[in-house]
Amino acid sequence: MKIAKFTTQKKNKDRLNVYVEKDGREEFAFAIDLDVFIKYELTKGMELEDDFVRDVLQAEEEQKAYKAAVNYLSYRMRAVSEVRDYLVKKEIDEAAIKRVIERLIEQRYLNDAEFAKAYTQTKFNTSPSGPVKIKRELTQLRIDPDIIEEVIGAISHEDQLEKAGKFVNRKQMETNRRSATEVQQRIQQTLMQRGFTFDIISEAILTFWENEDEDVELSACLTQAEKLNRKFSGYAPYERKQRMKMQLRRKGFPYEVIDRALDRLAEQES
Repeated sequence: MKIAKFTTQKKNKDRLNVYVEKDGREEFAFAIDLDVFIKYELTKGMELEDDFVRDVLQAEEEQKAYKAAVNYLSYRMRAVSEVRDYLVKKEIDEAAIKRVIERLIEQRYLNDAEFAKAYTQTKFNTSPSGPVKIKRELTQLRIDPDIIEEVIGAISHEDQLEKAGKFVNRKQMETNRRSATEVQQRIQQTLMQRGFTFDIISEAILTFWENEDEDVELSACLTQAEKLNRKFSGYAPYERKQRMKMQLRRKGFPYEVIDRALDRLAEQES
């Protein structure tokens, strides 16, 4: 069979419909991208062998995959693994995916080292994430371990300490209703979940935690004591006091502060 004519698609000027002569009539054969048309130098009247058509259609599928990947990359930087997974979901042939990935890397549309660097900087500067969490996320994106170690290692100790310290400063305000011990435990738990190491967290608390005002801690203890007093109101006075002491101690208040708070509570009720 031979090519009878080409027509440009109405909705996409970069795609051509190819018609062939068959049994004395023009018949639609396939549609191709303009780049594929140029690459294979298709012309009107050209005889089409089956192997040649198969190569053209294979190149067409690859070009469609390439354009889909470029569009996917237009929204933000992506890891190689993200583009690969995207094309797999589109049921692109594995060999075509491999060639498209190689092409994108060669054209610098894809670069895992640059991606990992930008990802790390953005995550660390604009989200609560610390180095451990970022490292875990990069690993899930199948970034090369050497690249991960390099970009994570670029986060300075000072920057990590400053970021953790700002969180310590904010959370310390909660000592107006919780013990310093409980607040610090919450800080440690939260920062660990966010991906900071125990050493950074400990240093941040040591460096940024301001000396506690005794009146603030007493006020917080008294607030908690009032809640417990209502909770244990059904118990006899002595047992109620012992239960309150035990609960306040579990919340991290020092014994002397607990005694002062309970004395203050007793004065209020008398």
